[in-house]
Amino acid sequence: MNSEELLAFTSDKLLPAADKIITNSYKAYCKGDDIGVETKFDNTPATNADREAEKALRSMILDHYPHHGIQGEEFGAYNPDADWIWVLDPLDGTREFLAKAPGNFGILIGLVYKGQACLGAVSDPVNCKHWLSGIPNATGDTNQLENSIVACTNPEGMFETPTLRQGILSVKDKAQDIKTDLNCMGFAMVVDRKYDAAIENNLKAHDIIPLLPVMLNAGISVVDLDGNDYTKMRFDTDDAFTGRYGVVAATSPSLINEILNCFPEEVD
Repeated sequence: MNSEELLAFTSDKLLPAADKIITNSYKAYCKGDDIGVETKFDNTPATNADREAEKALRSMILDHYPHHGIQGEEFGAYNPDADWIWVLDPLDGTREFLAKAPGNFGILIGLVYKGQACLGAVSDPVNCKHWLSGIPNATGDTNQLENSIVACTNPEGMFETPTLRQGILSVKDKAQDIKTDLNCMGFAMVVDRKYDAAIENNLKAHDIIPLLPVMLNAGISVVDLDGNDYTKMRFDTDDAFTGRYGVVAATSPSLINEILNCFPEEVD
């Protein structure tokens, strides 16, 4: 299948449709309208914006590519054995959306071919900005943690074991600054070289798959918390979409190594 066609479909059709739904819902919420906030089984919030955006994306995908599969954050799997699987997180950072923090939440759309993340798109809908794989981004890097700005959505809650907590606290102590509550926008800031690294843990596949092609295309180094290279990661089983992932993304391999060295090995 033509990669340029798929990227154009994502950029010209999917992202504008999702942007419109999320932005209109955000404006309504800021005016005090009821947007149907619910708490899901995993104790995370969802709104009508999450649900309506994913419904619209699913409908458009299946109209254009009826043999493709879909893995969506809100409505789960459709045709999960297909070679091509679209991965949707219609509103990454619903808590920040509800906190009325524009620029701290976004839309994630990814595509997997036979388990390999091959296309990604990120949108900051309120600020009308997109990041896409296949489009060159800024270059440059920071090599030392002490000079680095690091994004981490929730340093206090994402790292559940004492060893992981020790690691993120070490990063926090050594870095120039750490920015919180950014969700996917933290990674987008690394792509733009506004921040030097982003560290997250306990992510779902929907949170990471759309970001991988965007970051890798921009020359960002991306590994898990054990140092495994995400360029070799496959997502072609049910476990891949129910598991949890740690991610370290940085503008240089040397910065990746310095961050990983902050995390001591887990003791069995």
